[in-house]
Amino acid sequence: MNLLEQAINKYQMPENARKLLHEHPSLNIAGPTGAGKGTMAQHLTQTGNYIPVVSDTTRAKRTFGNGYEVNGVHYWFIDDQTGLKKLSDGEYIEAKLVHGDTLYGTSITSYKRVVDSGRTPILEIDVQGMEDLMAAAPGFEAILLLPPSFEIWEQRIDGRGDMDLEQKVRRFRTALLEYSKPLENEHFFPVINTEVLETAEIIMSGEYREASYRKKALALAVELRSATQNFLDSHQ
Repeated sequence: MNLLEQAINKYQMPENARKLLHEHPSLNIAGPTGAGKGTMAQHLTQTGNYIPVVSDTTRAKRTFGNGYEVNGVHYWFIDDQTGLKKLSDGEYIEAKLVHGDTLYGTSITSYKRVVDSGRTPILEIDVQGMEDLMAAAPGFEAILLLPPSFEIWEQRIDGRGDMDLEQKVRRFRTALLEYSKPLENEHFFPVINTEVLETAEIIMSGEYREASYRKKALALAVELRSATQNFLDSHQ
């Protein structure tokens, strides 16, 4: 176990972060790679009512449009040593090691920056981070964004062109756990990401909380989980 993993495993939300979440609740969006989290957060931001909290990450920048992701816009790109110091100083609301080697963390500073702007923070973090926040902050809930079908989801991932088969299998193993979360934890609300405008309206109106919508979305989560397992079984 490396130093970064050790520091993350023992990290606990500081009291000032818990108070911040309670006094200034966020809109929380999770979901597998390729579910459209970033696009949805960008659209909600354009409404003028929300701003994503820019997370820290130790991964490298990826291609975006005709260039690369921008520091401070897509993520704050940091090295392992910076991450270790921020963990030691209690500067994160939450932090997780994703895919075994990459830190993703929501800093208190980034969250406060959105609160001070007068808009609602959007937290776009992984399901493990969401569950930690649920445990640490009573009443915390999260949307789990779902692609409309396994076929469309796989097309989106393959279309990105940024991962080989080994990386794809690793992402799918993670997605298998993510698709299970709303089936296991009632604080996760599945939302089907069909078309951006329609899905954003479902989120902003709270329609996803209705029993009939939840039933439909949970059924899709079961289908996605099954198809993902079949893919993994065929690529053992």
